[in-house]
Amino acid sequence: MKILFAGNKERGARCLEALLAQGHQIVGVITHPSAGRLPAKGRLVDLARELRLPVFHPENVNDSPVLENLRQLQPELTVLAGYGPIVKTEFLALAPKGCLNLHGGKLPRYRGSSPMNWALIKGEKEFTLSIIQVDHGVDTGDVLLEKSFPIRPEDTIAELDRKANETFPQLLVEAVTQVERGGLRPRKQDSDQAGYFPLRFPDDGFIVWDLYTAEQIHNRIRALSDPYPGAYTFHKHRKVKLSASRLTEQPVHSEAGRIYRISDSSLLVGASDRCLWIDRAAFEDTGESVVPAVSRYDKFPTIRDAVAAFAGPQGKK
Repeated sequence: MKILFAGNKERGARCLEALLAQGHQIVGVITHPSAGRLPAKGRLVDLARELRLPVFHPENVNDSPVLENLRQLQPELTVLAGYGPIVKTEFLALAPKGCLNLHGGKLPRYRGSSPMNWALIKGEKEFTLSIIQVDHGVDTGDVLLEKSFPIRPEDTIAELDRKANETFPQLLVEAVTQVERGGLRPRKQDSDQAGYFPLRFPDDGFIVWDLYTAEQIHNRIRALSDPYPGAYTFHKHRKVKLSASRLTEQPVHSEAGRIYRISDSSLLVGASDRCLWIDRAAFEDTGESVVPAVSRYDKFPTIRDAVAAFAGPQGKK
């Protein structure tokens, strides 16, 4: 089948490789626009150029001149594999067999951005990979294939990404094969059960210790760990990146933000309800562990601290 492929990063490269291995003809590869005048780069771009496939990285994939160039490729099917920009009606009309999209969340509940990160933040016990037929809404199209995986308490976003990158190529090949044969049974989404999750930003990772429970802090740390910007706090005005954590086997009660124990490279810190272990914490400016620089009963920032600082001496009794 003649396929127009739009993708990004490792997931895009693996899916492109899988389609080529099945003998599909890739008529063009669309990637995210390059920064400034720098050439587009990354494994997907390198792979496409190595195979001498036409590569496009438009600033706006919906612009008329871009669409005209893509139309000349005469694709039968379009595939989006980690491609971020929203595509519009004219783009969807490029291929007679439609447009497929890879989505890392259970639909219709996890429509929107960063579904795997949000699944961890929300403390879900499983996550679902979906392939949908793109329509005019945001993740509202018919679900063609899906596969679910359990989420273990110690799983981080890197583990979910790994499973997604291994599984999506297989699901995509199966979906494209079924599109070719006309054997798919699409599932309509129930809009009454729909949820929408927004784009995440680096400053969303700020941990305010009396705002979140121990489990909520643990979930945020593992949801935003490498390769994402990470959860963070501050110690004496220096930013501290929090990369690994675990819950205590038995509840240890606490005052929020207070460091109650220092053990090897770990810190036992209070949240709004009880303590959790912070197993990896490093100063952002140097990358050095924060453990040698803190003392027992030091405190990370809380809302109460901010209010007290704002109130000043006149607020003290």
